[in-house]
Amino acid sequence: MEGGGLAHRTFTQKKKTLKSQKRPEKGLEKKNEKPAGHPLADAARDSQVKRDFQHRKRRGPTPLPKEDIKVILRPHKGLTVKNLFGSELSMAVIEAGRKSFGGESFLLRVHPGLNIIILSTPHEQVAGRLREINQLKIRGRIHPFNAYVADPEDVLRGIVHGLPPGTTQADLMANLRIRTQGVKIERARMLGSSKSAIITFTGDVLPRCVYFMGAEAICYPYKPTVQVCMICRSTGHRTDVCPTPNANVCSKCGTCDPTQEHECALNYAICGEEHATGDKSCEKKLKNVAPRKSRVETPRRQTECTYAEKDFPQFEQHQQKPPRWFSSDREEATL
Repeated sequence: MEGGGLAHRTFTQKKKTLKSQKRPEKGLEKKNEKPAGHPLADAARDSQVKRDFQHRKRRGPTPLPKEDIKVILRPHKGLTVKNLFGSELSMAVIEAGRKSFGGESFLLRVHPGLNIIILSTPHEQVAGRLREINQLKIRGRIHPFNAYVADPEDVLRGIVHGLPPGTTQADLMANLRIRTQGVKIERARMLGSSKSAIITFTGDVLPRCVYFMGAEAICYPYKPTVQVCMICRSTGHRTDVCPTPNANVCSKCGTCDPTQEHECALNYAICGEEHATGDKSCEKKLKNVAPRKSRVETPRRQTECTYAEKDFPQFEQHQQKPPRWFSSDREEATL
């Protein structure tokens, strides 16, 4: 017993010794700590706060009302909307609408990545006024804009090529026809200054073709792609609406302020691989669009039913004769 107690005391003493070695001496921590007004302490605290802020996940803006009508205003070349105040834009919108509505009738949001203005309103009359805006007066200058109504989520969109550039939405809606039953054309607009138009349908099937002024045109499924500007090589906007049209960037390799003798290697602005920007074989040029939510079918209620053997009709079973094997062809021929 004495030996066991001695061993136990020795183990306890060793444990206490290890704890005392790991624990700093009293007053040592306070001695190493810097006072609150010390510059090193303030710098350490500021750096820690900065690291915490960087690691903190930034929350996005509140979603706009889902039932509202969304009108998009896209500026022409030379205007960056993210450099303007929201109040300036809203006042310019009210002025362009001839003061037929006020700021309580719509919500304005700037999308800096796409360089567009999103206007959300529940009123159809206000949406019609916003759709007619083609210029805004900002800081004493007139800036042209393209206005169109964004498509809702539960629609089908197709693209048609070979239409006259500059065709207005009114002309498109007046001259477009389809023959597919159960499908209706909701709206149509041209893609910038191109010869292609995006048509929005409501229904279950995308029409195979449409008719513009009687001429048949094939309607392809619209697949949104990542827009790349060939002037500044930035994503989010097209070349014809670049906010920095005077940017000096090589359209092939992306070199800023290139010289005539610079080494130019193909570099895609989206994926960074060695092929030309806009190559159709690049898979990353398509946007990551979330799939449509399919209707959730409720499982059918299963009822337990017990059936007896007598409930089923009895069929006569024809017994087949077992196959007969013959020892020779002659014996088989005699049958």
